[in-house]
Order: sequence, then C-alpha cells, then structure tokens
Amino acid sequence: MKINFKDVCGKDNLEKLRNASELLKQENESELFIEPGIYEITGAAEKQLFSDVIEKKYGENPQSYLMNPNFCNYTRALDLCGQNGTRVYAEGATFLFDGFFEPISIRNCENITLSGLTIDYKRKPFSRGEILSFERKEKIAEMRVRFREEMPDSFNYLRSVVYDKSIGVSHCNPFRIEGIERIAGREFLLRASGAEKDVCGNDLYIWHFFHSRPAILLQNSRTVRLNGITVHSHPGMGVVGHLSRDIFINGLSVIPSCGDAVSTNTDATHFASCYGKLEMRNCVFDGQGDDSVNVHTYYHSAEKIGYGSYRLTCLASDGAHTAAADCPCPGDKMQLFERGTLNGGNIFTVEKAYVESGGTVVVKLNDDVGFPIDGFYFANVSACPDFLFSRCRARNHFARSVLIKTKNAIVENCIFEHTNETAVVVSAEEFWGEGISTENVEIKNNVFLNCSMKGNGASAVAVFTNSKEESGIQHGAVRVENNLIVYEKGKPTITICNTENATVRGNFEIEDDEAR
Repeated sequence: MKINFKDVCGKDNLEKLRNASELLKQENESELFIEPGIYEITGAAEKQLFSDVIEKKYGENPQSYLMNPNFCNYTRALDLCGQNGTRVYAEGATFLFDGFFEPISIRNCENITLSGLTIDYKRKPFSRGEILSFERKEKIAEMRVRFREEMPDSFNYLRSVVYDKSIGVSHCNPFRIEGIERIAGREFLLRASGAEKDVCGNDLYIWHFFHSRPAILLQNSRTVRLNGITVHSHPGMGVVGHLSRDIFINGLSVIPSCGDAVSTNTDATHFASCYGKLEMRNCVFDGQGDDSVNVHTYYHSAEKIGYGSYRLTCLASDGAHTAAADCPCPGDKMQLFERGTLNGGNIFTVEKAYVESGGTVVVKLNDDVGFPIDGFYFANVSACPDFLFSRCRARNHFARSVLIKTKNAIVENCIFEHTNETAVVVSAEEFWGEGISTENVEIKNNVFLNCSMKGNGASAVAVFTNSKEESGIQHGAVRVENNLIVYEKGKPTITICNTENATVRGNFEIEDDEAR
C-alpha cells in the first residue's frame, strides 16, 4: 500500500498522522510519502504541559515527572507501533512541534525505514538571550540579559551555555546561576557565581528540560533504518533505542536550527540493552546537552526469591531511559559483576522473564547462583550490540561524544571538536548503573581538535573502569591508532587504565598554546 500524506483525512496534522498510522497498519510493507513542507503539530494540552514545565509547576527539574513509568500525559505524533516493513519517506518535510510530544514512536516493529524527516520546535525547549551588561558585586556577578522568547516571571534553569560569538565555541555551565528576576519586558537580571566579564556580549542559552520522551523512540523493535534524519531541537534526547536489534543509522544530523548554537536538551542518541548490530555512519552532532552517543546495558541488583529465581531492580540512577522495564529475553546471558570493582563473574542463561507491576523484573535462570547475591550485580551481556561509529562529526556539545559500554566497538574516520569533556570514553560506570566493560575496541584514523574543554581528563580518549574501587583489569583489547590530536597545553591526550591489552601507536599530537 502506498499512502500520500496530502491525501490522508484529518482536521489538522496531528489527526492526519494518527490516521496515516492506522492506514499503514492495514498491510505489511506499506509506504507513506510526506511531501516537502513545514507541518505544524500542536494541541492545547501539549502546549500547556510544555509551558508548565518551564514555569516550574513540576519543580526546578521536571525529569522525575516526565521520565516516570506512570507518566502517560504525552502525545505520540507518528506512532508506528506493531508495524512490519513500513517505510516513511519525508525528504524536505519538517515536523514543527508546538508543545510536548514524542514525535516518532517505533515500538514492537520490524523492518522499519524512516528517511529524510526534520524535527524542530516552534517554542524551543530552551531559551536564548544576549548578555547585555556585567557587574561584579563581591562573589556574585550581576548580568542583564535580554531573551528572545517571551518569558514567565519565574522559570527553571537546569543548565546553561554561553556561546562565544567571536570564535564560534560554546562553553557549557560556565557559571552557577543563583537567581533570575525580571527587570522589564524580556530583560532579566541574572545573578551568578563563578562568572567572568568576558561573557558580556555573548549569547546565553538556558535549558528547561533534561531527560523526557525522545524525539525518535526505538523500543522492542528489530531492523530499523534511519536515513537522513535531522533533529534541530527536542526537550530530551534525540534518538533512543531500548531492547531493539539491528539498528542502522546513516546521515543523522542532531544540529541547531539556523542561527542557534544548541540542539537537543540531553543526549543526541542513546542506546540501552540493544542486540545485534548498531551502526552509525555519516552523522553530525552539534550543540546537544549531553553525549553524542551512549551505548550500554544496565546493572541490576538482585533478590533471590527461589532456586535460580531472582527479582531484578535496574540500578540506573535516572531509571531506564525509556521509562520501560529492562526485561531480558529467554536465552539471554546474565553475568554477575562484583560490586565495587565491576569484575565479571559467572554467566547464567535466562529461561523465563517477566515484568512485575512495580517495574521490577523476575528472571528464572538455568541454575542457582549458589552463594549470597548481595555483593553482586547482574547485567544482560547478550544485550550489547556490535557498535560502529564511522565518518561522523561531533562538536560544541556538553559531556562526551562517544561513550562505549558494549563488548565490541569501532570508532573510525571521525572528527571531534571542542567537546566539553573527553571525546571518546570507554568505561563501565557503577554510579550510573550502566555497563559493561569492553572486550575489543578500535579507535582509529580520527581527528580530535581541542576536546575536553572543561573536563580534567584526557582530551581525545580515556579508557578506565568507573567503579567505586577503580582497581583491577576489566577491559580486554583496546587499540588507539593513527589519530590526529590537537590538544590544549598541559592536558593529557590519551589515558588507558584497567585494560588487559592496550595498543597506542601512530598517533600524531600537536600542542595548541592558544586553545580555549
């Protein structure tokens, strides 16, 4: 079945998308063609929720409300749930959202292709202003800021960025905001600690959201292809995959809208407990509020409830990144990891698994652990995709560009520029409840330009185990070869710890005395 969006009935674009989704379900291998143009998608309740978040009606940080398994007060726009073989072609089409949405939802699907779509927001999930004046009063700086957007008297400010227009570089969290109050109209007085006078005349961005529903959700799906997708802004992450197998992304751009310097509020992409292959080629990331990509599975605490039966609780401090239970499949391998060191232990096979009403997961394993479980975590080591990150570019963003917590990974032929922290990090992280340690990683033929601008760690590559004890050998083979690294004077370029077999060779390093 071939469907032209212009021919789909509906009183507005949101209703037309719902009706198009229903038509696509009628027949496998259906195609939806969305003609070039700007499609505004809005609703009264969606706009109200968006503005309520900014006005702090859900607290300074709304994440605990928005990223909660019980939160269902949101709208999916293009919902492809349960479809097989669906292909959506949207070259030149922009979905312009006005309000809080989950724009694209791909759940319980197989063989899905989405091509060419652009996602953006009419009222951005951040606010942009110009710093007009700067005056220091003891330890507090007072800055007069004129915002582009209409602002409420009181609003939340989760994270800030100062964009230095003279050099085209973003500085994330350059000071601590102590308070903001209106002067008149769109001008506000901002009080901050740790601010320097050179911020005056530059643009200030304030994020109002952290994690929430993603722009594109891949949940419990198989063989998904995203081609030529652009995400200019979103109140959360860009693309999130969870419990999905074989994801192929080519030409994804998570970049600011024209004239802006920031894009998504948190990670550009994030993949948790996925299987098979995860390939990202020819992608561009710019200005997002966290990592460009994070690939991991979760650590779980365990409670024994019978012989070989355990109740698992996901240890991710923010909860699973889709707010769904991280439930393994029969046949998956669950490995024990020692608390404090993340040393790997015995491996068991899942025979049965189900989700309880409170979100915990019960698994029946092929054997009993045989000793007290309270000193260990479980992790699903089957849900660790082979990861390829090739010919991509990441620049001017908060946190890391590539965060690797899967067995096998290749990062090749990429360019990393002015990242806030180390560009490529290989590390299981006990605090975040995210793992696992790696077996084979190659980082080769890349260019690193003045990365880790604010971080204290290595500029280009860091390999370590972020556990409580930070001791032992958890990683297997790591090769860092033939990379060009331009780095700030005095900053290390490559650091490798907790690794059995490390190869570092053929890298060319240039010290930059004027990096900033």
